[in-house]
Amino acid sequence: MTPARILLVDDEPSLLLTVGDLLKLEGYDVTTAQTGEDAILAMRRQTPDLIILDISMPGMTGLALLKKLSGPDGKPHYPILIFSARANMEAFFKTTAVEGFLAKTSDPTQLLAEVKRILLKTRKDARTEPQAGSKSRRMVLILEDDPTLNMRMKTSFTIAGYETLTITDGHALAQTLQSHSPSVILLKSLLSGTTGNAIAESLADYTTARGISIILYDASGIHKPGDKFINVTRFIPSNNPADLLKATTALLS
Repeated sequence: MTPARILLVDDEPSLLLTVGDLLKLEGYDVTTAQTGEDAILAMRRQTPDLIILDISMPGMTGLALLKKLSGPDGKPHYPILIFSARANMEAFFKTTAVEGFLAKTSDPTQLLAEVKRILLKTRKDARTEPQAGSKSRRMVLILEDDPTLNMRMKTSFTIAGYETLTITDGHALAQTLQSHSPSVILLKSLLSGTTGNAIAESLADYTTARGISIILYDASGIHKPGDKFINVTRFIPSNNPADLLKATTALLS
């Protein structure tokens, strides 16, 4: 079984080192971040199975990051264990949708037991819950050749709870589909050396692409919403991440 991925977020370097090593010795795949901003960057590269989060950090606090990673209903898109020196906050977090709270004064065995409990629960939920209506288990593949926009889109979709893959080259799409099964592919219309609609048409012949919804997007104004495209589920005349996120959510709901 693939080791569970844990993102440990705390502004204390010594704690990141000691707790990180403790978790690694238990066989977990551990990534560390000293700030909320660093945590978001880490999530662009890899979706965590559990976030262990301190709430008192400079800059973006743990509470601010928790809010950013939660939906309108206040439910986090990821399993989160609050790990804080402020033991008096436990009652407050019992009223939230986080998976657990643990004081930093706790014995290391308590931390390992709580991590194991949460991962067993959330992984069981992932196996038993239906895929429909669960964005956190929906994968989106984005083909965008502008690096800045590519990063913005990945950040927006990841924070919204989607498992997000991004590529910048159309030639990598077929290979990516050999190892991943996205629910939606977002294709930029105007690409270097080809077009998104040409790629969409060619995907009709790929067994690995069957059943995948394709959203073609274009902000150039060349295409109009009424234009017809082969093997395209929906056309969006925008490259704004918020517009594409809204369209994807509507498509999968």
